[in-house]
Amino acid sequence: MLKGRALLVVAMVSAASFQGAAQAEAAGGEDRIRVNLFDSAMLSDQEYVVVGDRGEIFLSSDGGNSWKRAVSGTPNILFSVSFPDEKIGWTCGQLGTVLHSADGGKTWSVQRSGTEKHLFSISFANSRHGCAAGDWGILLYTEDGGETWQDFSLAEDIVLYGVVLMNADTAILVGESGRIYKTEDGCRSWQRKPSPALESLFAVCLNGERVYAAGLGGVVVYSEDLGETWQRAVTPVEKALYSVSVAGDEGFAVGDEGTILRTTDSGRTWQAVDVPIQARLFWLGSVSLRNHSAPVGFGAGAHGFLFRIQQGNLFW
Repeated sequence: MLKGRALLVVAMVSAASFQGAAQAEAAGGEDRIRVNLFDSAMLSDQEYVVVGDRGEIFLSSDGGNSWKRAVSGTPNILFSVSFPDEKIGWTCGQLGTVLHSADGGKTWSVQRSGTEKHLFSISFANSRHGCAAGDWGILLYTEDGGETWQDFSLAEDIVLYGVVLMNADTAILVGESGRIYKTEDGCRSWQRKPSPALESLFAVCLNGERVYAAGLGGVVVYSEDLGETWQRAVTPVEKALYSVSVAGDEGFAVGDEGTILRTTDSGRTWQAVDVPIQARLFWLGSVSLRNHSAPVGFGAGAHGFLFRIQQGNLFW
């Protein structure tokens, strides 16, 4: 039985449990994804990977204009994906699922995580060092590219929603009730940091020495010293935010009812982006950026809803 948790995860598990297999159908010359998408990764400016319901993984090699399904080999929901380079990547999800790809997401193999707890976030700093976090305080760490996983779970019984691994030793972890933790010894021990938020934090990202987290109630918090101290940013919404990505001075956060926030001052303040009426029908689960003079990226969410970011502008 699942532990009680914030609205997004309840929706993810319950909705996906009753949904049929994904359909990628031709529509106007482009593949149309029709499943809930929970996370995304940019391998290059043109190569994207998205993961979601019932183990579905889709790839694009033309900047999101068309998509191909990859065979994951699992029916379990995939919540998170991480590619430290253009070829090597991992995804994690329901019931402790961990999959590995060595060819840019085209093929995937199962790795044994040693747990059946849900894993909501995975992050790799390079081809060998990675960590995954999730339900009931589960925290796993690998030093051999996922061949083996060490269990360094927290003693606290909380849901961990997001983790970002900066290097082999240092990582930031966020979760329920605004919890923020930092490790500097390869995930073996974690120090809780004072948080300016009481709301659950669903996502965390790294931008140079700055770290950002977003969550319930439209909250965004940020650190300018690699997670030692945190401040609360100014945001104009109270809707839940499920993903945040910042590259240079510019960034985006996305969430419920098509909410998209944008920052141009390195995450200190955020403004709401006008979205089409149809976009307000969907929650947005992920946004990914690459650092250029103006950011390039894309986002994904419910029922395969996708948008692209080119030179800082959004295209639907």
